[in-house]
Amino acid sequence: MKKSLLLLALVLTGCSQLPAPEQVSPEQISPGPVVTAPQEQRQQQEDEVPDSDTTKAVATNFEQIFIDSDVTFTGTLPCADCPGIQYHVNLYRDGRFEVRQEYLERAEINIIKGIWLLEKRNLHLVNQQHTLPAFYFSNNNQLAMLDLAGKPISSALNYQLKRKPEFSKLDTRQPMLGLYFLKDNNATFTPCQTGESLPVANTQHHLPMMRHYQRDERLRSNPVIATLVGRKQDNAEGETQLLIEKFEQFWPDAVCPDPYAPGKIQGIVWRAEKLAGSYLPQQLNVRLIFDSQDRLYGFAGCNSFNGSYKQHANRLNVGGLASTQKYCSDSSQLEQQFTSSLQSADRAEVNGNKLQLFKDNNLLIELKPALN
Repeated sequence: MKKSLLLLALVLTGCSQLPAPEQVSPEQISPGPVVTAPQEQRQQQEDEVPDSDTTKAVATNFEQIFIDSDVTFTGTLPCADCPGIQYHVNLYRDGRFEVRQEYLERAEINIIKGIWLLEKRNLHLVNQQHTLPAFYFSNNNQLAMLDLAGKPISSALNYQLKRKPEFSKLDTRQPMLGLYFLKDNNATFTPCQTGESLPVANTQHHLPMMRHYQRDERLRSNPVIATLVGRKQDNAEGETQLLIEKFEQFWPDAVCPDPYAPGKIQGIVWRAEKLAGSYLPQQLNVRLIFDSQDRLYGFAGCNSFNGSYKQHANRLNVGGLASTQKYCSDSSQLEQQFTSSLQSADRAEVNGNKLQLFKDNNLLIELKPALN
């Protein structure tokens, strides 16, 4: 025991008398292998977060964000007077954007193009004809809508658009109302909303429209208002054409609505927006026209109808309506309510761009000029 203690004392004495280490500059130190203790290795493994879409999104903590590939964001944002606005936003790395806005239950679709600008993490979508909201990149995968003061909106409602895993093309089909004209089997269509004259591609969906126009003496050789579903597309020569996806009908006595001459009800294709205070489902696309010959006709969501009317100042009297007799399970009840309300109306007023039909001062139907 005494020998062991003596040996330990000698070892400790030797350690305490080791010379102090020399001062060596960093340039003189050659890197050697780093040996990590097993416990430290385990701690590092526990601290590591696996790479994933989530970690990549959260990793965007820097001030500036970059769009170096084509990306798609989608979502439904709140709307003041409809259930919501569906957005499909495509941002292209060359600085262009495309947006599809669909107002739910309002039969309104806008296709908007322009350029995007980034101010740190704020995204601005610039178009001269339309004002679009600005957004904030919460992370790589999420856009938050900004208020008028340029701050993200704090609300229980959803004001975010989510990035899709893959870029997806815009659905550019939309309902259109405009002037159709056919001459020598070459047709043009001028949407009332834009005034842009578009050559019509001779596709299978255009042929029924062309035959209808050629057979009807009221239409032949005259520009006529038509409603259809179509999309614009550039051909091989770079010319923008209209591709018709679905032809709906001609409106021989209609004109494009003039926003600077409100007040009259004749000659305008009206779309029914509200029935008994509730929005009509957009897919029904209920429309009618009062022509200058005291006749009215339209589409009630499933069946076409026509009849007569008399107007004196604001007083209105609608005669009995004749209608086709198709049955549509998803619309027949609303269709019956609409035609019944139309026939019982006793007063018509144009307020701004709205046509309102009343019965005993109770609002029955509210309509707006159809622009698509």
